[in-house]
Amino acid sequence: MQPISREQSLLLLEQAPLANSQKLGEAHPRLFWILPTYTVTESTSAHPLTAHGKFRLFVKNETDPFTIGWVAFEAGLAQSNNEPSEYGQGVSGYGKRFGAGLADETSAGFFTHFLFPTVLHQDPRYHRLGEGSLTKRLGHALIRPVLTHKDSGGRAFNWSGILGSIAASGLSNAYYPEKDRGLGPTFSRVVTSLPFAMIDELINEFGPDLERKIAGKK
Repeated sequence: MQPISREQSLLLLEQAPLANSQKLGEAHPRLFWILPTYTVTESTSAHPLTAHGKFRLFVKNETDPFTIGWVAFEAGLAQSNNEPSEYGQGVSGYGKRFGAGLADETSAGFFTHFLFPTVLHQDPRYHRLGEGSLTKRLGHALIRPVLTHKDSGGRAFNWSGILGSIAASGLSNAYYPEKDRGLGPTFSRVVTSLPFAMIDELINEFGPDLERKIAGKK
């Protein structure tokens, strides 16, 4: 066996912290120690995802305890407001609301993080800038729901996100009450989801900065 040169030794030492940090990031990718950030990557180090990678992204995000807990919390709010009233009250009513919320979350993740990004060769992740002017970062986050990265590089209209949202909203017609079904309610849900998507991307972009200030991290 040939001895390792000094240059090779230095290269291995430089790569070790990077490899360790990547493993730690994959094991605990959370914002404020709670919010999962599987769908966020740094623009400077982003690599294209394979179809298998996109499927793993979908599964990890949708099976995360926070995701399921948030659906349960929203079902509780809907229960307290009796929305939709057709579901009724009690354990049965809550079960219907929780089941509908979980179906919404899972179908949206499947269509927008796996199926359409795989078919259309688009990246379902948010590419965080992390630096630059406030205006640039704001624009980058706010435009993300309609403009995304391609697997081959560059930007393209976010067909995977829009079509995924339409598909998930259309599928909900199978289990929503009668008054919430049809073409009008379906596209109304799609349009309503856009402002919330922008808020999500703003959190993805600026959340780590706020976390560092709160925790006193450098």
